[in-house]
Amino acid sequence: MMLFLMCCSAVVVAQEDNVRIKGKIVGIKKGRLYLIARSTEESSDTLGFCDFKKGKFDLKAAVDEPLVTQLVVEGFSGGFMLLAEPGTTYSACLSEGEDFYIKGGVLNERYTEHIKASDSLRAVADGLQERYDALRTERKFRSASLVNDTLKDEKDKLRKLTDDFLAANDNVISAYTFYSNIVMRELPLKETRKMYSSLGPGAKSSQFGRIIKERISRLAKTEGGAKAPDFTLNDANGNAVTMSGIKGKIKIIDFWASWCGPCRLNNPALRKLYDEFHEKGLEIIGVSLDTDKAAWEKAVEKDGLSWVNVSSLKGWDCEIVRLYNVTGVPALFILDEYNNIVATGLRGEQLRVFLEENL
Repeated sequence: MMLFLMCCSAVVVAQEDNVRIKGKIVGIKKGRLYLIARSTEESSDTLGFCDFKKGKFDLKAAVDEPLVTQLVVEGFSGGFMLLAEPGTTYSACLSEGEDFYIKGGVLNERYTEHIKASDSLRAVADGLQERYDALRTERKFRSASLVNDTLKDEKDKLRKLTDDFLAANDNVISAYTFYSNIVMRELPLKETRKMYSSLGPGAKSSQFGRIIKERISRLAKTEGGAKAPDFTLNDANGNAVTMSGIKGKIKIIDFWASWCGPCRLNNPALRKLYDEFHEKGLEIIGVSLDTDKAAWEKAVEKDGLSWVNVSSLKGWDCEIVRLYNVTGVPALFILDEYNNIVATGLRGEQLRVFLEENL
């Protein structure tokens, strides 16, 4: 199972090695192999490493609780998932082919067997879906209806298999599964809290239970009614601008970019509102996700954005984007004069009505 390599990996000095992984790597004769585990939303720890020759390795590490980890070869962007438990020895064949395996450990074996069972049911469901779609295309609706009934049964089996598995694993497995779902679906605060609350105490106290809780704390910072996180970015002239230093009865923080079509289409309406309500106390801070300074400045001039415009010129790597949980642009945050977030995402007529009622 290939996973994305986690960034910001820090080497951790282990107490005493209590995990051992022996095996071979297919297709790579020599190099260095790391065992890495996510410690926060943004960082990972290196639990152990070893050099290998002729594709053979013997890695030792220390863990003080069951962890979802990755075995990562230095210089490669992918990794192999391993549920590492204290006091456990594993055997492995690290390969991108069908000969891949990691054997050993109660949780690791349990998770591996569940994935195999899930994949088997999913393959049946996918085959039925293809058959159903083909029959619909051929306008054989009665036959399609019968296939669809079977398809629903298979999906129910898969859903029950997953539900039963998670219910039986009040540990890092269910927390990791929930976290993956939260991230994949980019769930907002309310849904994230709901999923976290449905976890058992074992899962909540586990590695990914703690990370979900950290995510909730981060998302709560930009929830309606929360104090807007302060930040300082440079304008096009290199002058530092601090958000809280911009005074206004209503402030709009507008995350946008010169390359964003919807942003550029929204700019004329935003400019019209600014011209109409600026004298009444409206201020706008445009936070650009550009990396090209010339393109940013050209868009500001062409679109007539006469308000405060700032950028780190780091694109999506801008820490303010992360601070405000921005996953797409345009993204607007409306603040009161005390820098409390009072609304998000308002545009067009909704934004006009809000300004008329509050200015």
